Amino acid sequence: MFSGLGLGSTALLGWGFNSFNILGRENYYLQGNFAPVKEIITEDRLEVVGNIPKDLSGLYLRNGPNPMSKPNIKKYHWFGGEGMLHGVRLDGGKAVWYRNRQVGGNNANTHVISHAKKIYAIVEAGGSPVEIDQELNSLTEEPFYGTLKTGFTAHTKLDPKSQELHGITYNFPRGTYEAHHVVVGKDGRINRADLLPLSSGTMLHECAITENYVLVFDLSITFSFLKLGTGYFPFSWNNDHQARIGLLNRKTNDGVIKWFSIDPCYFFHTVNAYEDERGNVIVDAMKYQKLFDEDWNGPFTEFPPHLTRWSLNLSTGNASEQQLDDLPAEFPRMHPDLNGKVNRYGYSLGVGSGQKPDFGRIIKYDFAKNTNEVYELSEEMEGAEPVFIPAENQKSEDEGYLLLYVYNKETNKSDLVIFDAQSIKSGPRATVKLPQRVPFGFHGSWVPA
Repeated sequence: MFSGLGLGSTALLGWGFNSFNILGRENYYLQGNFAPVKEIITEDRLEVVGNIPKDLSGLYLRNGPNPMSKPNIKKYHWFGGEGMLHGVRLDGGKAVWYRNRQVGGNNANTHVISHAKKIYAIVEAGGSPVEIDQELNSLTEEPFYGTLKTGFTAHTKLDPKSQELHGITYNFPRGTYEAHHVVVGKDGRINRADLLPLSSGTMLHECAITENYVLVFDLSITFSFLKLGTGYFPFSWNNDHQARIGLLNRKTNDGVIKWFSIDPCYFFHTVNAYEDERGNVIVDAMKYQKLFDEDWNGPFTEFPPHLTRWSLNLSTGNASEQQLDDLPAEFPRMHPDLNGKVNRYGYSLGVGSGQKPDFGRIIKYDFAKNTNEVYELSEEMEGAEPVFIPAENQKSEDEGYLLLYVYNKETNKSDLVIFDAQSIKSGPRATVKLPQRVPFGFHGSWVPA
């Protein structure tokens, strides 16, 4: 053993805020660095401490919720704020600019991805992706050249061989629940959108791929009419729903899902999935034992997430489960070219085990040695999702960089911090000073120049 997530269906579902307080608990998700920023800033020629690697030329983007109007404090859910992008342009060892921009059109507040020379802000549950230009402005073009006819997802998986982008999506057309397996071709157009035999109302935040399968996660969070009717985020823990992982065969495309029952749980984020030498499917993810049960505002205060592995035996139809790390962690990332393949390394943000979220450490996992490496941030610092970017002319899987935003409580500003992924304990290689703080949000991407 070794030593987060937005929702786009708010307008569609019609859930809103009202003054009826069921729980009366403190809402952490509008305090400190969870609180929104109101200023839209562009600043050039940023101060850099240390040396930015010369092979990091491109745009680092991050998306997250940022309510610009005043929300109901007792009912505000972290996943519900309007999207805001924060970006830093790096070029030839220099930090060219920082800027932040609101995402236009809808609540596309969860991730920002690049595919087929396009950039999209994305969210789950019906919200349409919003195309973004290189200056972080929202465009009005229809996503994927107008070929998307279903909902979309907050988490796509790129097949490194075919360059196809896979997603398991859901939405609520005419008040019903529909889930699809959607594939975006390497040309940036939808080439498959297959309806799935799934009607549980489950919150399909994530998916995974292997060489032969797409993984469908039908877990213990389902749509709640009670929360919808009382003005809260409309998904809840469901003890009566059998959690299960499904395998959708990518080769046959017959729409049949082979299901594996697992213990009640939820996870927003996988590290990866792959097929082992015996043909079993392995999936590593950040497991919550329970959430959205007592706390209706966000994910961190009931049970902490832990790195967990499920092994799906295709011969027996059984699933086994093993916790891999004792340190609570979220927002895992790995080498972007290893989706669906065996990966040795992964990276995550340590979130602490207390009721109040604590983003105080960066974790690197070595799955071959079953060890971890931890970099503890100083007391006044709190981090965000670490994104791995391979080095130019990379010779080993972990040769590259981790980029993440780090919030400084003393200055009330954030930095873009760059680590060498092979030696995170050595501390930051470079720190880019930003003119304002970047609120705790969700996911980011590196868009090469």
